[in-house]
Amino acid sequence: MTDVYGDKTKMNRYETDEEAPCIVACPIRQDARDYVQLIARGKFTEAMQVVAERNALPSACGRICTHPCETECRRKDIDKPIAIAWLKRFLADWYYHEASQGNEAQAEIKYPEKIAIIGAGPAGLAAAKDLTRLGYQCTIFEAHSEPGGMLRMGVPTYRLPRDFMDKDINFIKKLGVEIRYNTTIGKDISFSDLQNEGYEITFIAVGLPVTRRLPIEGTDLDGVQDAITFLKSANCHNNAKVGNKVLVIGGGAVAMDCARTALRLGPKEVHITCLESRSEMPTSDYEIEETLQEKAILHTSVGPKRIVGENGKVTGLETLKVKSVFDSQGRFNPTFHENSESILDADTIILAIGQASDLSFLDGQKEIQITRGGTIAVNADTLSTDMPGVFAGGDIVLGRGTLTMGLGHGKKAALSIHNYLRQSLEIDHKFRDVKPIDELLETDTRVERIKREARDEMPSLDPNTRIGNFDEVELGFSEETAVREAMRCMNCGNGATISPEVCIACLTCVRVCPFEIPKIKEDENFAHINNDCQSCGMCVVECPAKAIEFKGPYEDMGIGQLNDAFKKTKTSEPLIINFYCSYNLDLALSREELPENIRQVNLLSLGKLSPGLILEAFEKGADGVLITSCDDSCHYGDSCNTWAEQRAETAMDFLASIGIEKERIKCHIHSTNNEEGFLQTANQLIEEIRKLN
Repeated sequence: MTDVYGDKTKMNRYETDEEAPCIVACPIRQDARDYVQLIARGKFTEAMQVVAERNALPSACGRICTHPCETECRRKDIDKPIAIAWLKRFLADWYYHEASQGNEAQAEIKYPEKIAIIGAGPAGLAAAKDLTRLGYQCTIFEAHSEPGGMLRMGVPTYRLPRDFMDKDINFIKKLGVEIRYNTTIGKDISFSDLQNEGYEITFIAVGLPVTRRLPIEGTDLDGVQDAITFLKSANCHNNAKVGNKVLVIGGGAVAMDCARTALRLGPKEVHITCLESRSEMPTSDYEIEETLQEKAILHTSVGPKRIVGENGKVTGLETLKVKSVFDSQGRFNPTFHENSESILDADTIILAIGQASDLSFLDGQKEIQITRGGTIAVNADTLSTDMPGVFAGGDIVLGRGTLTMGLGHGKKAALSIHNYLRQSLEIDHKFRDVKPIDELLETDTRVERIKREARDEMPSLDPNTRIGNFDEVELGFSEETAVREAMRCMNCGNGATISPEVCIACLTCVRVCPFEIPKIKEDENFAHINNDCQSCGMCVVECPAKAIEFKGPYEDMGIGQLNDAFKKTKTSEPLIINFYCSYNLDLALSREELPENIRQVNLLSLGKLSPGLILEAFEKGADGVLITSCDDSCHYGDSCNTWAEQRAETAMDFLASIGIEKERIKCHIHSTNNEEGFLQTANQLIEEIRKLN
């Protein structure tokens, strides 16, 4: 059994049956921890590569993902979860705005089979991307004139600007994916025609394009609209219209989008009614709050009885108070209080109570089973239908899914199709069966040692300003904000690890760890470091047996940057290597050109700075070393500064023993209140070295 996605997703020797909760919670198993760690190091290009490896629509995902990763983030047990989705959005924005982008090479076609994909929504696009990368020729048949499915038709532009979504999709098209627009299966081309045209595989990803109708009186009155038609009119045709008093029926994300879109069309009032209580509403609290900030009026625990009107036009909704939404078995089965009728006035009513399928194009295809809910029945593991060569995924299988669930189905279908055609058993190792790392316990004394750090919230347009237009509400993170937020990540499950066969049980790691992580069990003669390791690096450097190293692939303890520093042309001035803590954000993100003779190596914690690295700088040709610690802004507190100074002393003593002056090493604590202090100290060191020389 091999891994179809190559070395990037193969199990490394440190992977176990546990994984960071943010990764386990994600339907595409996005490496959230890893790209956040790269952002914290200022490695934006590498971070974007990690995102794009698994995510077909990073710009869209960074904006409208329901981010289950954040719900499970262990940082929530300390203060607040990492803003994972917003960091992904930052990367996509940065990449499309700042990164130098070459022409992405078209993927090589390795196999003769042609694959038809019905629907250019998230599931279809994700499947097409992965199948094309695997070496197949894919054609997407899309009923509309543009790709994106409900992302384009249903998600308002103030949440998802179309130019960013199009950049995601253009990347997929450049791989070689063909999209045939204005081609409706069952109308322009039959389902059977696909096989006649030589498509050996069909992946059905048509979504749920129809708004469910309410089985009540009055739905045919003038002024009653369905959510999908309304949103499509607003998002695609710019011709949506509402009256002075709008009423949206529904409590999900689509209902919130309808209400917020209606608000931007100039009515006097927009109301929302839903069966559920506020805590039961089937959307995120964040989306509800955004809607309420824009002055929508929410009526919870209210059910529709009938739509009332005069002269064929809607005038309001008669409602009943809800007794309960779910029965004792947890099934949707609303009950109402008798004689609780009341009227909510409205001249426009938008029905947003869910979506349904349109599978008329499958008439006559008896091998494809349709469920009672109108979805396509598939094998849960392979997404294959009972008809050979036909697979299905996304909302047409899920019933009601999220963007990332659709992307996940696309990935799963691509690999299943590949295995079906090649008669292989290749796997996507990221989808292996793992459990999330245990939550942090409030009673654990180690939790108190972790510094509380404020989460950076997304800057956004003022509610009174934003309802006057369709401009994007959320403004995005700056580089400084993104790096600072990423630095809050605790790198769960990816910190240091001990080799039992090398460990000598000397207790050094136990003694130096500021978080009390390493432990030695009574019946063993070696230490353990669990998944709570904060990755400060102090034990890695101090271990006399060199039995400790980091699990993660992105931590080289500074050696790579040091080597790069000496690739530049040497100057006539004294060459200074500046090791500094990345938590000095103004140093880490400075765009000012330093003198050519000052070359920097940033470490996410100076706990990772070893005496050997300092000495190696001199061995490679440095004339001096400046070690710049941070003040109270450091994620790891004072421990880093203390150890950095001790290691500098160790390096000084060694230099002195071989006849090199101690004065060539200088320590400096950088303060954000004195940004000039860094250059002043560096210049002082340069002057001292000139005198020594």
